[in-house]
Amino acid sequence: MESVRLGIVGCGAIAQWHATALKHAERTTITACVDVVPAQAETLATSTNSVACSSITEALDVGVDALAILVPHDLHEKLVTEALEAGVHVALEKPMAPTLDACERILATAARHGDRVFMLTENAQYWPEVVMAQKLVAEGAIGEIVTARSWHNFGITKEFYPSDQSWRFRQASAGGGVALDTGSHWMRPLRMILGEIDEVVAVTGRLWEKMEGESLVRSLCLFQSGVVASFDVILATGAVGLQPHFQFTGTTGEIVISALGEVRLFDGKDWQGTVVGRGNYMDSYGGVWRDFEAAILDGKPLDADARYSLGEVAAANAIVRSARSRKWEKVW
Repeated sequence: MESVRLGIVGCGAIAQWHATALKHAERTTITACVDVVPAQAETLATSTNSVACSSITEALDVGVDALAILVPHDLHEKLVTEALEAGVHVALEKPMAPTLDACERILATAARHGDRVFMLTENAQYWPEVVMAQKLVAEGAIGEIVTARSWHNFGITKEFYPSDQSWRFRQASAGGGVALDTGSHWMRPLRMILGEIDEVVAVTGRLWEKMEGESLVRSLCLFQSGVVASFDVILATGAVGLQPHFQFTGTTGEIVISALGEVRLFDGKDWQGTVVGRGNYMDSYGGVWRDFEAAILDGKPLDADARYSLGEVAAANAIVRSARSRKWEKVW
């Protein structure tokens, strides 16, 4: 194989973001767009010069080497199983599944088809600003990590929450609230830089009446290294300010990642810090597809294997348990 023929399964909002990134892919071409809503499949197929389909079976007939599964969380296990058993590579949107038991079943299916690449598309793994910060920390730019902060306050957007009936509002479809869904993008960078989380303590809230899961999380995460970091995610009901996305505090300085993509190093040379790089969150999706095609075509190990993503699922579930028990809860 010299290139990958990719089918997109689920043509909603996130599929549009992935399709935009794939326009710049050098060795991947979208050949099929699958959705149970014909209009959504047709719209994405038209914009990607591919074929609209109503099922994975139809996409296989069109011709695909891999499938990107971008559907509500409760459908992940069924469709991943169907895709892997059909003999294609699979890139699955986060979270792998709402529960660790379901995740383990998916991983067991992937293991039975070990000649296929199975990837969890957590784009934060490739977030340029986060990768810059990770390198700075590894190089000792701020000494030993003392603590950190992860913050995401965002509002309702019509593309991801088109109505009060959005699947993200339903527990049965989403499997939880913002801790499990959006929160994974802000949890992964903490894990990349600080290691694995041992315990969490949290409070949660429901700001949106129609949303069955939590729409507010304020939490502390105790990492196995002994470092404590704050992790906060809010689906806001009003306008939001531009708080820094991340702040890493070390024994000799700090690294701050702004909401505008700026990486600023505070090392004592300038009280305002030094801008050491700039990035763009949307560029992280390009990283996803470069890694996926390299794994398929070159045999390159993925930057993070699918099992690694269970750390976000386990932490999200522990956050929900802690909010109920009002105690520290073990992640594993």
